Amino acid sequence: MTAFECNLCGKCCMQAGGALIEVEKRLTSRDFLCRQKVVGGTFRARVEERFLDAFRETSENDRHPSWCPFLRPLPGERGKYVCTIHDSRPLICRSYICCTMRIFDSGGQEAGRVKGRRSLVTEDAALRRCWEEGVAPLAIDDDTAWKSEVAAVLGSAGYRVEAYE
Repeated sequence: MTAFECNLCGKCCMQAGGALIEVEKRLTSRDFLCRQKVVGGTFRARVEERFLDAFRETSENDRHPSWCPFLRPLPGERGKYVCTIHDSRPLICRSYICCTMRIFDSGGQEAGRVKGRRSLVTEDAALRRCWEEGVAPLAIDDDTAWKSEVAAVLGSAGYRVEAYE
């Protein structure tokens, strides 16, 4: 297994951000007192120097009030987003991993991902069928052994699996 590497899609912060973090008070031009809505408590968020220009541009966030208030499009990188407070983000954000496994087709394109513990998300019909026939019936409780078996099953069908810790 490899360490999870974010691909900067921003979906985690687009869907859950506004529900997780609320800015209570602006302390300075780059420091904010924020409330963690789910777990309670406050934390101090600091916009990183390298993201100040991106943070100042709020038009995308204004159109999407459910987004985390610190998520911004990465300038010059279409479809890429950054957490402008990455170094000071709260524990709930630090511990979140959007998927435990990515599945790639024979051409190297992402064909699906496993979210949560064992839920496949895909639009690839062949992968869905392979999953339902070869993976869903697996009765393995140990996650490491299960991921290894999933890699073998999907590998024999022409897919490559990246499993994360």
